[in-house]
Amino acid sequence: MPRPITRRQLEVLQAIAAHQEETSLSPTLEELGNALGGINRVTVYGHVQSLLQKGLLENLEPGASRGLDLTENGHTVLAPSTPTSGRNQVPANIIQFPSRTGIPLLGKIAAGSPIEAIENEECFEVTDLLPEQSDLYMLEVRGDSMIEDHIQSGDLVLVRRDVQPTAGQIVVAILENEEATLKRYFPESDGRVRLQPANSKMEPIYTTQLEIRGVVVSVIRQY
Repeated sequence: MPRPITRRQLEVLQAIAAHQEETSLSPTLEELGNALGGINRVTVYGHVQSLLQKGLLENLEPGASRGLDLTENGHTVLAPSTPTSGRNQVPANIIQFPSRTGIPLLGKIAAGSPIEAIENEECFEVTDLLPEQSDLYMLEVRGDSMIEDHIQSGDLVLVRRDVQPTAGQIVVAILENEEATLKRYFPESDGRVRLQPANSKMEPIYTTQLEIRGVVVSVIRQY
């Protein structure tokens, strides 16, 4: 079976197949973005690279704008979505968060003055913390550039890949030298982007060449 993919990656494969069927050509990144609801070329590029690495796409003409094609495994992934097998059927290898991952919520605990210990059991659904129908992935943090935002080395960050950042959000950014960094995102009036660390001992990074790989939506710390 082909390697697991996200629902958004499935939509990318479907969009490429549909464009090829309609035009007999592979779509450009811009055309793919338009077909997926107006997402930008950088986001589309990230999905395409993931699909290439998983062997579901191949680049028949490297450097060409219309060189993408589905591999045999890519067609296998789409097979459950064909009209003959039910368009609404979700392939088995699509990553989905479980519908219920409840943990008992037993009450409150003081971090200041002590309070009476009363257990009042409820069920807290972990999936309530996750944006619905989003393309999510996780990264482990290395370094202390974001410690003043309470993100420290060893923490896990949950990243949403299918949204565009707004000023001040924490993003995963790929710099021109292919280095990845976690910083706050601030577009500047001169066309540059300022990547601001949350550590007063560090200087911001100014750049015009970067790729945003997602926006941080949650932090998980393990003890």
